[in-house]
Amino acid sequence: MTIFVGLGNHEPKYLNTKHNVGYWVLDSFAEKYGLEFKPGKGNYFVAKKGSSFMLIKPTTGMNNSGAIINEVLSFYKAKKEDLVIIFDDVDLPLGEIRFRTDGGDGCHNGMKSVLKYVSSEKINRLKVGIAADDYKRPSEKYVLKPFNKRYKSLVQDVIIFANEAMKSFLNLGEKDRCLGLFYIGYPDIDWPRGQRKTLEQKTEWRK
Repeated sequence: MTIFVGLGNHEPKYLNTKHNVGYWVLDSFAEKYGLEFKPGKGNYFVAKKGSSFMLIKPTTGMNNSGAIINEVLSFYKAKKEDLVIIFDDVDLPLGEIRFRTDGGDGCHNGMKSVLKYVSSEKINRLKVGIAADDYKRPSEKYVLKPFNKRYKSLVQDVIIFANEAMKSFLNLGEKDRCLGLFYIGYPDIDWPRGQRKTLEQKTEWRK
């Protein structure tokens, strides 16, 4: 069974901040499959679809996200190879995602905690770009603020791309794939010129 773990801060004041993109991606995926998050057997919420996959949202705080990983693996009799960690990446432009099967923490404290508790860098991870045009350092302040409303459509896009990458990872089949994007109204920013990039162009798979 694949276990998707979305990193974020569960406190209400952080729910709409960029650092909670991992939560947003899981919320969107759960909604698509009619799943509801319920309290787990530890400090996390869980939504489960049979033996296909489960979604985990730690409630230990971003910097201690890894604390629940081993208990989740133990309780569900899973292996670290079953994990896919989903989190925000300030080094990726907003609208892009990247999948990797190993590597360091990328200066992300949540991922740093995960790697610490599993004692390995060979962990699947899906990075979701959050660096918009208004990105300014220090990143610690940037990630703890909401997106400007003019980026709303791009944020929605990247969540859809991330969900598509999750489905590709699960190999759920064509009938479950997103058929396209439909927009109503006028964007708050100038509409991008040219054709939108495909999922394959937006996703970078690395080993």
